Amino acid sequence: MDWKEKVQKAIEDGRVSPQALENIENWMNVERYAAYRDELKAMIEKEDWRELNDSFYQIIPFGTGGRRGKVGIGSNRMNEITVAESAQGVANKLQKEISGRAPRVVIAYDTRLTSAALTEKAACVLAGNGVEVRLFDGPRATPHLSFAIRDLEADAGIVISASHNPPSDNGFKAYWSDGGQIVPPLDGELIEEVRNVSEIKEISFSEAYGKGLILRLNPEDDARFYDAVLKQSLTGHRNVRIVYSPIHGTGMHSVYPVLLRAGFADLHLVENQKDPDGRFPNVPNHAPNPEVTTGLDASIELARAIGADIVLASDPDADRLACAVRDGLTGDFVILTGNQTMALMMEYIGEEMHRAGTLRPGHRVYSTVVSSPLMPTIARAYGLTVKDDLLVGFKWIAEQIETLEDPENFLFGSEESIGFMKGPQTRDKDAAVAALIFCELAAREKALGRTVLDLLEEIYRKYGYFCDKGTSVFLHGAAGSERMARIMDSLRKQPPRTIGGREVVAVIDRAVGEKRRPDGTPVSSVDGARSNLLIFQLREDNKSWIAVRPSGTEPKIKFYFSLFAEVDGPLEEIKSGLQAELDGLLKEVTDLAMAIE
Repeated sequence: MDWKEKVQKAIEDGRVSPQALENIENWMNVERYAAYRDELKAMIEKEDWRELNDSFYQIIPFGTGGRRGKVGIGSNRMNEITVAESAQGVANKLQKEISGRAPRVVIAYDTRLTSAALTEKAACVLAGNGVEVRLFDGPRATPHLSFAIRDLEADAGIVISASHNPPSDNGFKAYWSDGGQIVPPLDGELIEEVRNVSEIKEISFSEAYGKGLILRLNPEDDARFYDAVLKQSLTGHRNVRIVYSPIHGTGMHSVYPVLLRAGFADLHLVENQKDPDGRFPNVPNHAPNPEVTTGLDASIELARAIGADIVLASDPDADRLACAVRDGLTGDFVILTGNQTMALMMEYIGEEMHRAGTLRPGHRVYSTVVSSPLMPTIARAYGLTVKDDLLVGFKWIAEQIETLEDPENFLFGSEESIGFMKGPQTRDKDAAVAALIFCELAAREKALGRTVLDLLEEIYRKYGYFCDKGTSVFLHGAAGSERMARIMDSLRKQPPRTIGGREVVAVIDRAVGEKRRPDGTPVSSVDGARSNLLIFQLREDNKSWIAVRPSGTEPKIKFYFSLFAEVDGPLEEIKSGLQAELDGLLKEVTDLAMAIE
């Protein structure tokens, strides 16, 4: 049999999905895929149907963070062709929108093994279309790119990064002239441009550089980013001992220089994790995700050894920040959740700006719909204007900033997945500004003879105890995607009436923008962008809920839980009781969902 007959037989046997055949045919017949044909034929000859199907069953879509996936051969893989097609799509879109001058694009990349090569490919394609490209002289943080777009008056930006994904992955994130990631309808228009690419125009790097179409940025461009971040400082408290790890990523070009310039002299690096290395060799399981607690093991070990007060770690593209703090009673370290960290930052910002007389009701605070209600509760207590029902992803926060008459009215944005942003200097979450604020907070508490955990307990007593937790179940490949769709469809059509003995008072379905009772009776419409997200409300005031959604960037389905209790007795008893209840809810809900085949 020839290759097509083999694939057809595999489709008949249920080993390959029918939608994969069109993409395989393109890679066999279209000239720009010619370099991959021998490798593709070898995959077919080996009858590696699982890998072949996963590589071709779809064209990598733009999710909450653009395109992201395994590096390799195929339409559902990151490689020079998918990056070139993406860059050509960006060029085509810019040329339709801009006339009379050359469009300008800034490109940044992280420390992954394939990032530099994929960046050069994107730059050469853009230059081949007459686009001016601005490149950093090495890896840079994603928020640095967001700042540079507006700072350099660029029309778009690209980041080659897979954020916290495994070493096998890479990604292509597209930003527009506002410095934020693309949002509807632009994201749909851009993916159509990519789908419709029939020709990739490309020139060599040396030719593009010689023509002035590719220019390197210089240290002054970095300095303006650092200065913009440092303007967000609120106090002069600096006496705190810090351990920081960039986890082999770009934080050495953002978090570290910002903290040094801010005057935090007692700053200690995790030496075997400071150098850029896309293999992430000195992280457990080579997983560079600071949300995974083992990613902080080496940092906490050093912190114990030197008597540090706090531990910080950023992910490879330095847009997210994990924090751990010393427990004043046990002397050991406690890893904070993203929800706890954002609450601490909001209370610190509110207190210090109120004390300085710089806090205004017109200041905006934004949060995502799956983040804890605690941070918005604090913001409202300070009289601030709050929107806390945004979809997952900082692009939705950036979109809100663009609607403001004065962007300086944006004060703080956050999401539970350790993403924080203070000030409008970037339009994406930023580990550098988050580190600055958190270190000031910890130094202030130390000056007052308290710990960060003391402040957190004070917050709970003041605003109530919010018990928040999230979990994920990985479902890989085409089969995993299909199963996630079935799970969401089943929960949407047959939502539970009770969970863990609590009544489900309403279901918010962001896919259709509707709030309804579990029996299907409509309650109200829900404004905002659409997404495949379900929220099961356990209280009418929305202070206790469960949310479910498929990830937009990884092959997993995510579950979020938030329970609330007034603190009208011993706090530890309230905390332990609510945490036990939440653990029971988590098991019940995940068991219910995963029983759906």
